[in-house]
Amino acid sequence: MTAAEFEHVAIRENGDPLTDLKDHPFTCEPSYFHRGLSPTSAMHLRLTVAEMLVDIQRALAPLTFKIWDGYRPRLVQRNIFEDYLATLRAEHPDTDEEELRKRAEIFVTDPGSSRRIPPHATGGAVDLTLVDANGRELDMGTPYDHFGPESAALYYEDNARNTTARDNRRILRDAMTGAGFRIDADEWWHFDFGNQIWAAHYNAPVACYGEIEVFDPTSRTGSQ
Repeated sequence: MTAAEFEHVAIRENGDPLTDLKDHPFTCEPSYFHRGLSPTSAMHLRLTVAEMLVDIQRALAPLTFKIWDGYRPRLVQRNIFEDYLATLRAEHPDTDEEELRKRAEIFVTDPGSSRRIPPHATGGAVDLTLVDANGRELDMGTPYDHFGPESAALYYEDNARNTTARDNRRILRDAMTGAGFRIDADEWWHFDFGNQIWAAHYNAPVACYGEIEVFDPTSRTGSQ
């Protein structure tokens, strides 16, 4: 689904606050902080989204969630986009800039457009996987943020070379969609709830989560 297919969706912000994920029973691994792309290791999601994940996790026991990313302001979104764009420039030095940016946008939303709200900037998008009772990640076929065709949510449905990864992705996908989340076609780890892309996917008349432009991590609700 392209940006043009969900940017038109109206937003009726419901004020659901952000919550610190350290207050919930997940394993948190702030990927972009460790890569130097985010200034903080704190991780947040909308409270309703976090509570939904708690319920899903309870049903999946003894499996639990490892969360790599949740709420992401535009500053961090810009850092991630520019980092990936620099990687593409190095890998394809003869490709023009416009084409490189199009390739980058397959996996990372360009934060430069004022019309486009990056899904993570709403607090309604989450990047996660499943871990076993010993804290080991289940085999999903690729690592997090592997920007290639193998990361497509249904890749192993059509290319059954790794039936373990196929089955593990099914467990994650079925649990999340069964609770009302939207899967991302290009990234098996990304799921949306409440934002515009979620609303467009489910033909909802409005999105209930808009962009959280300013957030004070010392405040429970932040500023929306």
